[in-house]
Amino acid sequence: MHEHRKRPHLLRADTPDRSVARALQRGHRSGELVLLRAGVFIRRSEWEALDEPGRHLARARAVAPDLEPSSAFSHVTAAVAHGWPVIGSLPERVHVTDDLRPRTAHRAGLVRHAGPVPELDPIRLDGVGVTAPLPTALSLIRSVPVHVAAVALDAGLRDGGFDVDDLVASLPTAGERGSARGPIVVGALDCRHESVGESFTAIRLVELGAPTVVPQHEFAGSGGRADRVDFWLPDVGVVIEFDGKQKYVDPTMIGTSDPAEVLWREKVREDRLRRQPEVRTVVRVTWWHLIELDRFRALLRAHGVRF
Repeated sequence: MHEHRKRPHLLRADTPDRSVARALQRGHRSGELVLLRAGVFIRRSEWEALDEPGRHLARARAVAPDLEPSSAFSHVTAAVAHGWPVIGSLPERVHVTDDLRPRTAHRAGLVRHAGPVPELDPIRLDGVGVTAPLPTALSLIRSVPVHVAAVALDAGLRDGGFDVDDLVASLPTAGERGSARGPIVVGALDCRHESVGESFTAIRLVELGAPTVVPQHEFAGSGGRADRVDFWLPDVGVVIEFDGKQKYVDPTMIGTSDPAEVLWREKVREDRLRRQPEVRTVVRVTWWHLIELDRFRALLRAHGVRF
């Protein structure tokens, strides 16, 4: 399970000393403290320093002492605990699966899914079990949109959390929840994807019915130079590159180069790709295009690409 470096200090009012509870309530009214759930607070400075996954895990830790021993963190909460990216806004409600629950129940800040609890990860979160990567992957296929599931599962696959053959063997069968989504998600998974943006692009291509898609394809050039692209669609002669901002500003990617120089090198590289005889066009896609499938479809059609 992913080790999170930022572990905020939670303040709890469940103490015999009532002055503590009163002080916490005053802190909440003044805006110094953020209320996570009834009787559990966090300092606003710590809360604002957390990213969205960190905030979701803080909510999970807030609820942990109140969970029955028959419960385990599951679904999107388990995905966050494993360090998988969950695109879109994370839910405020924490998700658990409970062996003793015959049906799923929604409460303030908590969703208790009906059991049974599947295999657990060896590492626990504040003493509470977390579903292992494979059952976590299956729960996402059953419960979230295909693009959200695919991006998260692609990260789990890259991390070695589960084997794709085991995933395929465990997919929901006809008539079960998620049976239609499973093959779509699996069709987008590939450990060669190197970023969340590439994973997002891959599932959108599957949703659009793209033909053969080859990740990280290399085109040979003169002088032994090779240009590697994010996606190559040989049946239609299309190169697709995910254009993330970090490509131009992240020091780990550009080194000591000036961003303008990086942009120029990228243009020269694209010109080389366009000169490849088998390449008909190069399409650069951004996160904005991927958020809505119709935007991505329109971008491709603007380049004369239809599937």
